[in-house]
Amino acid sequence: MSPRLVSFLLMSIGAAAAAVAALTFDAGMLYLLSEVIVIMILAQMWNLLAGYAGQISLGHQVFVGLGGYALFLASNNSDVSIWVWLSVVPLVAGAAAIPLGMVVFHLKHAYFAVGMWVAAEIVAALVLKWSWTGGSAGVILRPGGQSMTSNPERIVFFLLAFGLVAIVVSLRMFLTSDRGLALLGMRDNPDAAEASGVNVRRMHLFVFALSAMGCAAAGAAYYINALYIAPADAFQMNWLIAMMFVTVIGGIGTLTGPILGTILFIAIREAMTNAGLSGGTYWIVIGSLAVVVLLVAPRGLWPAMLDLTAAFKRKAKP
Repeated sequence: MSPRLVSFLLMSIGAAAAAVAALTFDAGMLYLLSEVIVIMILAQMWNLLAGYAGQISLGHQVFVGLGGYALFLASNNSDVSIWVWLSVVPLVAGAAAIPLGMVVFHLKHAYFAVGMWVAAEIVAALVLKWSWTGGSAGVILRPGGQSMTSNPERIVFFLLAFGLVAIVVSLRMFLTSDRGLALLGMRDNPDAAEASGVNVRRMHLFVFALSAMGCAAAGAAYYINALYIAPADAFQMNWLIAMMFVTVIGGIGTLTGPILGTILFIAIREAMTNAGLSGGTYWIVIGSLAVVVLLVAPRGLWPAMLDLTAAFKRKAKP
């Protein structure tokens, strides 16, 4: 069976499963699952840049906020369907990421990470000050100037769930292609990749724009469910912490790692919430877990699980 056919089948199964779940679960469960998928998508995008391109960003929350604000402002001030805007917002974010990338890619390593954080803080401050973005009061979602007449949870969940499947399948195909192999070579040794004919700067911009598009789409979908957006929430560091934590804990540079990390991240949060523990305690537990995992399994939980499985198989052989 050809890889293209396998990918088509996986996406078809993903679309069917997403549709069944969207029609079956109640609104509360769909909201929670949508949040889980949003974090998974954000983690995959951050992992694409950091784990596969070797560019660690501390400012990718800027694209989450930009995606949400672009959707709200465009939808509130036009008669175009909000779902059309949801498909346009990632393209706008990708286009905006290119000039930003051309600037910040002059910075290397830790300077790039800090430069992205500074860029995110500048954008957040501007959105906070501008009256046409609602300032600190934020913006309520009113498509076409009218209040939402129906709850969007089912449509949002379906789009997010199918989008996650499509992203993972597409990334798998991309990483096994010639361009994907060039990306991995560039991560390991940029100078050697450049000498082999890889345009490192162009590849960095390409991956940077892709990651921005994914973060903007996930952020826009999340805030459709919330029906309200404000700078303090849209550009908060918790978005960055979440995508970094689940990627590093699950396994940076893998496609399965961010999914595993997200499941662990949300499971701990829900368990502690049900136990009546505070949010401050939750972050203490999460931080402690991160330290322990990085000490015991520096490459993350998923690579460690693969190593254990391989070791058991070797021992099982006669």
